[in-house]
Amino acid sequence: MSRQLSLEKRIERLEATVEIQNLMSQYQYLHSAYLNERIVGLFADRDDLSIDAPFGRYYGRDAARRCFGVLFEKDLTPRDLRGEMVEHTLTTPIIEVAGDAQTAKAVWNSPGHEAHKFFWVEGSPHIAFWNWLRYSVDFIRTEAGWRIWHLRVYSTFAADYYKSWVDAVPPPEPPLNEGDATYDEPPRPSTSYSKDRAPQLIPVPPEPYDTYETGQ
Repeated sequence: MSRQLSLEKRIERLEATVEIQNLMSQYQYLHSAYLNERIVGLFADRDDLSIDAPFGRYYGRDAARRCFGVLFEKDLTPRDLRGEMVEHTLTTPIIEVAGDAQTAKAVWNSPGHEAHKFFWVEGSPHIAFWNWLRYSVDFIRTEAGWRIWHLRVYSTFAADYYKSWVDAVPPPEPPLNEGDATYDEPPRPSTSYSKDRAPQLIPVPPEPYDTYETGQ
């Protein structure tokens, strides 16, 4: 950053780092408990909200509601939750709070394991699988506290519990492009592990910055 920060501003930024880590941890705990509708409140109430996930991209003030309040809360959730599991941890964080302490950028690795009844597949098979992800997130300070502003989720790999991810086929995808939860744009090219792809720096860790500029 280009300017010397006051002690007060440095403390403010340190406190913001803790609040942001807690915010993302709330996101993970709520998702694990299938309380996805409550995740909607962790997002900023803004027209420039965005969610960029392996299954599609959502934009606008209602992006979080459509993705978490409809898609995850209703469309992908069986009525009987017995035997369901979603657990993802947050590791190796890099959190950069802007010099003006109004925004922040962060990345995490997120190892995870899941078990679902795939009720959209014939026979509703109950499948356990690994699902490792990476997060790149922009945060913004609001009157209600720090909130998620731009959420980007990258797949590392998804593989059947009983098979190596080198050879395993990912679990069957549900029908997503329909109803109120329809994404605005299809997903970007896959970042999942492939024997034909070399490792890449995705996402790129954030660097220190003074203030958020559109297009960053």
